[in-house]
Amino acid sequence: MPFEESGSTVAVELSHALGLPEDELIHRGLISFIEKEMRLAEMDIADMRDRYNVASKEELYEAIKSKKIPSHPAWEDYIVWKNKEKYIEDLKTRLSRVL
Repeated sequence: MPFEESGSTVAVELSHALGLPEDELIHRGLISFIEKEMRLAEMDIADMRDRYNVASKEELYEAIKSKKIPSHPAWEDYIVWKNKEKYIEDLKTRLSRVL
């Protein structure tokens, strides 16, 4: 069975290799992770905009209610959209605390 390095061992090694203090390396990694999560959530929302040809979740809601688009799976996507927006806002709050 191959030896598995712990995250802190890798962080120490990378810190030395890059000439960065370990806490700076971890800080930058955290920022990158949060920004990536935000981009992925925004891409999911963009996919829903394209799928339903709407500009906002409110427009999607109205299209579902007026039966311009079938309710399934649009209702589920509407809920996902709301949750993605909440997730992005939460990540923005956390990112502002890290910066």
